[in-house]
Amino acid sequence: MKRHSKHTLALLLQLALLIWLGSACATSKNAPAVDITGNWQASVQIPEGDFEVTMHIRQSTGGILSATMDVPGMDAYDIPLVFDFENDVVRWEIEEAGYSYNGKLTDPSTIEGSSSQPDGTRSLVFKRVE
Repeated sequence: MKRHSKHTLALLLQLALLIWLGSACATSKNAPAVDITGNWQASVQIPEGDFEVTMHIRQSTGGILSATMDVPGMDAYDIPLVFDFENDVVRWEIEEAGYSYNGKLTDPSTIEGSSSQPDGTRSLVFKRVE
């Protein structure tokens, strides 16, 4: 077994501490201050009738947020969203369909905003659900 000097051991401990601090900072930087993960539901009114949409927001172990959407009334599930959440502002897009959303987290259980789609803009409020 190779013996290390006290100086070498001190340098290795400092390096390990710097690596640990760097990874802790990277994790907290990516993680939002507010936990927005979970299921969010909204009711959409269109001339053909009302339907529910559910947005599922998840966070990876690396702190990256992702989201999908379900529209059971249209038999559409796990629609991938291009998703962003920063400073309590929620933005998402369904690029292929030309839909987008811009909203704000107004309290821990409500996101208020508007969606834009090819036929116009609508107010859309999501509520946190279990």
